[in-house]
Amino acid sequence: MRRSLIIAAAITAPILGSAMLPAMANSAAPTTSGSQAIVTSVSCAPGGDCAAGGRYFDASSRAHAFVLTERNGKWSTAIEVPGLAALSSKYANISAVSCAPGGCAAGGYYQDAALRYHAFVTNEKNGRWSRLVPIRSVGNAPPAHMIGSMSCSGPKNCGAGGGRPAFVVSKVNGRWGRAHEFGAVGKKGLVKVSCASAGNCTASWKTLVVSERNGHWGTPMKLPGLSALGTSAGITSLSCTAAANCAVGGIYHSRNAIEVFVASKRNGRWGKAMEIPGFTALNKAHSGVLASVSCISAGNCVAGGSYAQPADFAGGVYEPFVATERNGHWGKAIQVPGIPPAGSTLCEPDSDSCVAGQVLTVSCAPGGTCAVGGQYDTVAISGNVAFVAMYKNGHWNKVTQIPGLKALDTAKFSAVDSVSCTPTGKCAAGGSYSSTSAQVGRPAFVVDEMNGTWGQVQTVQVPS
Repeated sequence: MRRSLIIAAAITAPILGSAMLPAMANSAAPTTSGSQAIVTSVSCAPGGDCAAGGRYFDASSRAHAFVLTERNGKWSTAIEVPGLAALSSKYANISAVSCAPGGCAAGGYYQDAALRYHAFVTNEKNGRWSRLVPIRSVGNAPPAHMIGSMSCSGPKNCGAGGGRPAFVVSKVNGRWGRAHEFGAVGKKGLVKVSCASAGNCTASWKTLVVSERNGHWGTPMKLPGLSALGTSAGITSLSCTAAANCAVGGIYHSRNAIEVFVASKRNGRWGKAMEIPGFTALNKAHSGVLASVSCISAGNCVAGGSYAQPADFAGGVYEPFVATERNGHWGKAIQVPGIPPAGSTLCEPDSDSCVAGQVLTVSCAPGGTCAVGGQYDTVAISGNVAFVAMYKNGHWNKVTQIPGLKALDTAKFSAVDSVSCTPTGKCAAGGSYSSTSAQVGRPAFVVDEMNGTWGQVQTVQVPS
């Protein structure tokens, strides 16, 4: 089935929530796989242990935030974030997870009875998650609304970013502080954050970038070169390999089209934003998306997202693209290898005559291993199915459908929403699939990769 750009974007977009509370053990509540659920974020520590989080819906359509961990190659069952049930939240979600040697952290938001959103974080060590920690604002400022990004350099040191208003918050020596805002100049937007070491992070949102050095945040500055590209620019992704070396990506408007850009910080200085080479030539229906950028090392990164191809319905269809930077030079945007190139013939909704797809997530690790994930459709598939593709040592492998997912995804509506890779060559991914069986519904899944081979998909068992 083909879907317009507007519908596809709505389906794949995430929905919009003091002192450390004592830790508690994981719940032993009954679990089920027959739920509406999605893994929204996956992260793996360099040693290979991973964590994931997302949301699931109960019988009354109330969304709950869940977390789960993988240790020694085995994924646990999911649990509701400890402490969340006592808040009687109307809606909750984990939107970001980050793991470092010795532990992980996750953040998200919940909606209270008055329909106000509150940001929270939770910490993991040895497979046990702590009670959630609400993120407080400084003084009498309104509470932080939601966490959208998380980056940990160690088990006791993390940075997180969020929005409404834009803020950053740090965990130092195991304790989360209060939200730090940047004044009127940077009030709006959802902050992305990437940390190289404790107290040394970079944040980005809208058109702004800012650095933290030794625990002190500087003054936000506009990313150079954006005004020369076009208008209404927005940074959508950030990746740092060191405090002085980062990359960002995003979108801007030019001549009634939405195009994508990238920019790099080398040796502490931001270069000018530039359009990814070749993207405009692909983007014939003028609606690009930069989903994610991730870096192997300074000057060696991968970006992924979508461009638009004309179709016989409003907005056209998305097509998945990737682009690679090698030694500081970005190559041309290309269709994800193994997915047929978009045809020149217009296609109708629900027809089998065109290709569609989106890259939704990118992850790279030191050592040269990267993975991208998302969903795609071809004449042979006639549906939307999850995919992964690997990039290693400068070469792309062809797109791969996740082993075992075809038998589960009988409604052919699955996607990889998050992927994470480690220096050891291991990656993990998560997302959701859909079944034609009402008893199964739309469950979440996780899957592992090692040295180029993806294992069998595993359905996430969520609380019933």
